Amino acid sequence: MAPPTEVDVIIVGGGAAGCVVAGRLAKADPTLTIAIIEAGQNNLDFPTSIQPAMYLSHIAPGSTTANFYTSKGNDQTENRAHVVPCGGMLGGGSSINFLMYTRGSASDYDDWNTEGWAFDDLLPLARKVETNHLPNQTPKVHGSTGPLNVTYGGHQSELSREFITATASCYDVPYSDDINDFKTGHGISPWGKWIHPTSGRRQDTAHGFVHPIMKTQTNLHLLVEQKTIRVIFDENKRATGVEYCANPLAKVAINPDQPPTVGTIHTMKARKLVVVSSGAFGTPLILERSGVGAADRLEKLDIPVVADVPGVGKEYQDHQLTLATYKVADDADTFDDYLRGNEEVHKKVGAQWLKDGSGPVASNGIDACMKCRPTEAELAEMGPAFGKVWKDYFVDKPDKPVMFGGILGAFLGDHSLLPPGRYCMLAGYLEYPMSKGYLHINSKDPFAAPDFDAGYLSDEADMAPQVWMYKVLREIGRRMPSSRGEMAAIHPKFAEDSPARCRDKTKDDPTTGLVDYVYSDADNKAIEQWMRENVGTTWHSMATCPMKPRAEGGVVDARLNVYGTTGLKLAGKSFHSARPSNPQLTPFIDTDLSICPSNVGSNTYSVALTVGEKAAMIIGEDLGIAV
Repeated sequence: MAPPTEVDVIIVGGGAAGCVVAGRLAKADPTLTIAIIEAGQNNLDFPTSIQPAMYLSHIAPGSTTANFYTSKGNDQTENRAHVVPCGGMLGGGSSINFLMYTRGSASDYDDWNTEGWAFDDLLPLARKVETNHLPNQTPKVHGSTGPLNVTYGGHQSELSREFITATASCYDVPYSDDINDFKTGHGISPWGKWIHPTSGRRQDTAHGFVHPIMKTQTNLHLLVEQKTIRVIFDENKRATGVEYCANPLAKVAINPDQPPTVGTIHTMKARKLVVVSSGAFGTPLILERSGVGAADRLEKLDIPVVADVPGVGKEYQDHQLTLATYKVADDADTFDDYLRGNEEVHKKVGAQWLKDGSGPVASNGIDACMKCRPTEAELAEMGPAFGKVWKDYFVDKPDKPVMFGGILGAFLGDHSLLPPGRYCMLAGYLEYPMSKGYLHINSKDPFAAPDFDAGYLSDEADMAPQVWMYKVLREIGRRMPSSRGEMAAIHPKFAEDSPARCRDKTKDDPTTGLVDYVYSDADNKAIEQWMRENVGTTWHSMATCPMKPRAEGGVVDARLNVYGTTGLKLAGKSFHSARPSNPQLTPFIDTDLSICPSNVGSNTYSVALTVGEKAAMIIGEDLGIAV
């Protein structure tokens, strides 16, 4: 069937939030015609998407289900080119992420200081989207009737239990079954997952909001593998439609020697509204190609200026992640054999998942997490740069963690680079980095790589908490009975005579009664150097089109209207870019958010769902529809 040439509402980007918006609106008013234009392929029953354990395949070399953006390097990270992946199929990041269930803090939303977007405004929407099956949760903040399910998955590793027990023995962080209650800023818990309790399938927004509607209604149209070039405006600066073309990269990895080109250009008209929901990467690039952005930048590219909005792409934010690898016992419960592609293991666990949705395929191997705030003694060692941030940002907001820590029950990189064995990785990421970057187009070509700087570690305040968390996680790791020591080659390069040097362990080495390592200045410098060489994305990109006053660099108002235009709103999802032929592995995939005015202490899928629900409600109100 030919796609429509005119609908009531066009949603540019079928990512996490875009699917929520489309599904809610279509269900609320079956007479409202809606079209989703998505650059990636359809995710309907896509095997590697619906099977949770296959998440790493999406960021493997040659992947066509993720998009990859390459940031320029900087001195603070040894001039490395950081590769940041984002969702490249229907459902966006929700279709390929690491499935972790985490939520931000109540104060995160209050910090946005935007009418209608405070925590009390958003809590009902955060509850609306989920059915939470985890034990001992706080009922007033969790949902029980939403379309997306939260469980512990079909398998929980013994390593995660060791991690929680070891943490209790050496670090003062309380255990809780619910650290996602919007108020806990310091606690440890088993890690929930966006996985169905009986089918063991991933809980993405396309399967939760779009596919069910399309089975029973005819008002929701889906165009996949189509790249949006720009939004079309009339002489009154009202958005009236979009231009798009076929996306040759939807199912084929990019060939640098044969870059993609724009083919036949199609136009679709919107009778009522255009909603750009293409995430922290796609949204600002589409806006700039459409003539919305900093006037001087657009004029240099010979793009007619529709609205001079300098805040477009001016600020890029991300969480900053490091992963340290540890050897574990040969009989430890890890995902290593599965990730190595062991055929016997795949056959066994695959049959179990097909039978009843249980077992390792219904998991991600990431089963314990903690939110952390430093003690006064630790703060004293972290220096004045972070001390000022603590005083200004954290001290009066105990619901905000400084760092997030967790255990991954496998080595998530290329196993050919390591000796045979079993491994785990201890991950730490900075929740509210001060470092910021930017993102802009380089040309009118929708397939051209953008001018992108992730800005990692560009603010000196971000180094101290990263160093602190490495030390905390290392003390936990050495107290786990299954630990066999650090994989020294990919840890900081401590001096051979340093008391803090990396060591192998045996099963007979004690795990209790240990004295914490004492680090010299040289040791600390070694850790800092390791951070520069290893810190990277957590794929929690956001804030490239922030919701705040225009004079403060904002791009949209509280009703999601783009400044200087009419008939155009942002909702912040999906991602469209060129793909490299050999992308760098980057774990902790989650969903981008372009409209967030400041960072959120969370894996961002939960935030994207809430934004999607709020956007659907706002759009419904504007159209006179009860959503």
